[in-house]
Amino acid sequence: MNAKTYQSYLIQLTQHLSSFSIVNSDGQLLFSKDTQLECLSTSRLVSFQIVKKYLKPKPLDLIILNDPENGGFGLTKIIFVACLSENLNLIWHEDLGVVDFKIPPTPLFEGNQKNSFVWSALVDNHPDSALLKTFFERQKSKLDSILSQKTYVQAISLAKNQTTWLKASQEIFENQFSNKALGSSECSYKTSGQQLIKLKLIVEEKQNIRLLTLDFTNTNIATDYSAASHVVESGLIQKIIQFYQIENFFSQAVLDKIKIILPPKSIVSKATSRGECNHEIQSICSQLCLFNLNLLNSQARKINLAFEASTELKFDLIFNQQIYPFSFDSKGVSLEGFESLLSKNQIGLIECYRGDQNIHLKFEVVDLSSSKLQIKSKLFPEGKEWCLKINNQIPSGRKIQLQQKDQIQIDWKIGQ
Repeated sequence: MNAKTYQSYLIQLTQHLSSFSIVNSDGQLLFSKDTQLECLSTSRLVSFQIVKKYLKPKPLDLIILNDPENGGFGLTKIIFVACLSENLNLIWHEDLGVVDFKIPPTPLFEGNQKNSFVWSALVDNHPDSALLKTFFERQKSKLDSILSQKTYVQAISLAKNQTTWLKASQEIFENQFSNKALGSSECSYKTSGQQLIKLKLIVEEKQNIRLLTLDFTNTNIATDYSAASHVVESGLIQKIIQFYQIENFFSQAVLDKIKIILPPKSIVSKATSRGECNHEIQSICSQLCLFNLNLLNSQARKINLAFEASTELKFDLIFNQQIYPFSFDSKGVSLEGFESLLSKNQIGLIECYRGDQNIHLKFEVVDLSSSKLQIKSKLFPEGKEWCLKINNQIPSGRKIQLQQKDQIQIDWKIGQ
């Protein structure tokens, strides 16, 4: 089988998944696709290695977990590890808002048979058992659909086909690599708490070996502001893959050319229990990476340009365990589920104005049930006033318990 056919099989097998990773039995990445901001490639690979170490998955097993290495994006992110064959595994994730407890690597299905003990403990005894049942059965149905494509599973599993694919993806990456500049570039960012995150990028070729090194040496030791290393790595790798336009050929052959140095217990390598700063720090590090790559390949690279983080605000509104992600950045605004919240009378619109470059939004909490606002990322230029207010006050923390009649106001300038 040639590499083009192998790639088409990969695409056909996973056409209904938006973000996922496929690995062989040794944990080598065969292909990964990232279309979201959470649970990216490295986080999925970490999850697989945890499952492999403790459970040694067998064909048709479906294993779940959340909070890999005590520092994921939150307990609501359920990660699925499915063993498709002796030499093929699939990892993806889905959100389930009613989960607020840790799930260690747990076999939900073994050899295509429901694990009755796990199902009873995890699903049947949960207050929202009907919701959990529907959720897990939907994921199992998704897996069954993939497993039914036996021709693709068998072909993708064959070691000789994997070798052909990995060699081809490496050659394509090297071609893309050769079209970009070599050298080094470094920049840094000081957080609102005056903590330093410093990144040096080295792109080199020695004895026909091409390597990218991202070195965070001299980044400050973490206090209460840090992110898990696999979260930071995922964001960095995503930027590299996009920059070198290798998204359709992202495999272990590409990963092996990327070296990331994260000082132990630093801002960029210390997991926290709920990963509250993961989005923000991942965004900062990703922007630092892209800045260095662009500067290195720019005609103006000899000019001493200073790094400035792009303005960003991301938060979740949570009603009845349902998560509604709101995102504001320099390119635009995303209010996922806002109209649904209005139609369900969970919030009431007070003011709304959108111009060419700015948006003003003000709404009130109507729902009597428990509701929360959780800030995931808040990057603003130094000296800029907060653009998010609750009852006309700047929120003091990242997790805010909302009450009925609380008013939330956002004033955002696009392109700032």
